[in-house]
Amino acid sequence: MKTFSCPARVVALFMGVITVLSATGASAQSDGRETLQLTLDEAVRRAVENNPDLAGVRFSTQIESARVSESESAYTPVFSTTVGASSIVTPPSNFLLGENGVDTKDLFSSTGVRQRLAWGGGTWNLSGDTSRTSSDNPLTSFDPSLQSGFQFAFSQPLLKDRKMDLARQQTIVSRRNLETAELRVRESVVQTTAAVKQAYWTLKATLANVMVQQRSLELAQELARQNKARVDVGQTPPLDLLQAEAEVAQRRENLIRANTSAGDAEDRLRRLIMDPADVSFWRMRIHPSDEPIVGGVLPDVDTIAADGFAGRYDLARARKDLENIATTVDFFNDQKLPDVRLETAFRSNGLGGTRFLRSGGFPGTVVGTVNRGYGSVLGDMFGSTYPAWSVGLTVNYSLGRSYEEAGLARAQMERRQATQRIASLQLQIAETLRQAARQVHSTAQRIEAARAGETVARQRLDVEQRRYEVGLSTSFLVTQAQRDLLQTEVNLLQATLDHQSALVSFEALQQAPPLGAGEVEPRGSNIVALPISAPQGLFRAGATGF
Repeated sequence: MKTFSCPARVVALFMGVITVLSATGASAQSDGRETLQLTLDEAVRRAVENNPDLAGVRFSTQIESARVSESESAYTPVFSTTVGASSIVTPPSNFLLGENGVDTKDLFSSTGVRQRLAWGGGTWNLSGDTSRTSSDNPLTSFDPSLQSGFQFAFSQPLLKDRKMDLARQQTIVSRRNLETAELRVRESVVQTTAAVKQAYWTLKATLANVMVQQRSLELAQELARQNKARVDVGQTPPLDLLQAEAEVAQRRENLIRANTSAGDAEDRLRRLIMDPADVSFWRMRIHPSDEPIVGGVLPDVDTIAADGFAGRYDLARARKDLENIATTVDFFNDQKLPDVRLETAFRSNGLGGTRFLRSGGFPGTVVGTVNRGYGSVLGDMFGSTYPAWSVGLTVNYSLGRSYEEAGLARAQMERRQATQRIASLQLQIAETLRQAARQVHSTAQRIEAARAGETVARQRLDVEQRRYEVGLSTSFLVTQAQRDLLQTEVNLLQATLDHQSALVSFEALQQAPPLGAGEVEPRGSNIVALPISAPQGLFRAGATGF
């Protein structure tokens, strides 16, 4: 690791900005505009709180959280109930039904709860029904008749859907995508913070450039004043004065451009940190009060590739994406198995109402009635007087290449593709981090070189100025020395800004990629509503009992 010392000239140059900003603040107060004394930490805090782009990214976590709730709704118990009445007149299809047929009236209700289980893929159904039937059928034994019953049924997959069904696949993926969205928010905070720091130091540098251009203009104006005095007394030709005045005009134009650049830089920072609801913030001047930290320990380029991946949020998101694909592979591996299910059910019934007592041959003569109330019906039902149960297996299997097998082949290819994408991303991260570290080194060296050039240019200007005052130099050479000093001061400012930008980039790249540079977006997690089936058990067709 190398240590880079802070050039005193650089700090002095940036400290000089305070003078310019103080004058700017005084003029701002005169026209009613306020000046905001802004530290770097305060700028970052304002951006994290107010930046609308960052706020938009935060909504992704709420969206994914809602998708998790959507996926988990597949396990929510479903309550259903039915209440109705019916009247059916049956045509007289035999002589026992009379000439007018049979009129049957029903009042009935059915209530049930069913649920899909989060483990094992099973579903259960608990239901109960009751009815009151009146009929003029001469063969009926009850009029009216009261019937009631309850049923519990359970369906358990034994192969397909046992380890992974669509409901569990959606839930796992949606929860993982929520984690991915949270990583994306952290990544965006890092990127926004880096953008704010870049904008902050750019504004600081542009304001320092205004000061440099202003000082250069003052030097040119002083030289023009001296030339005018010499022309007035006949010591120099008028051409020297014209040359000096042309240089004043050129440097005044440079100052105007520097002020414009400073205004643009101020707006870029303002755009990142301002509250969109605060319109007055656009009229406020920003004074970046912090000074750049130049120097310190430089990063070791050779060790970056070994440990430069642990904190990268985009790599973590890519790995979450790979895990989602692996879950899809597991899902299709399960789905291509035969659909074998264990079906069980138990039902208990009760019967009551007004029962006819008959005597004689078929169909007999009604000689009396016996009433069995609803309490007796419930007693039959809960006492299992008329039980019915079933247990069995169902088997379904696709003949030929199924949809699930084709989906498995596609998911396996996507998993291999995602694995290679992660390997490529790791190489890219190592490359960009090493480049950023070299930028930190090179910009630190540029500062040292620019400082040396600025020192030499300043000494040369002092020499030429003294030579000019005693008549040993010309206005052209003084002007050229002033231009050289201006250029070296601008070079020093640019090298310092580039060094700050390199430090900010290197710090941010250890956690997140640059904005818009090959971002790994989370895979979609559209949730499909999954109805819950109501198992009824297995009974032979035509068998009585329900």
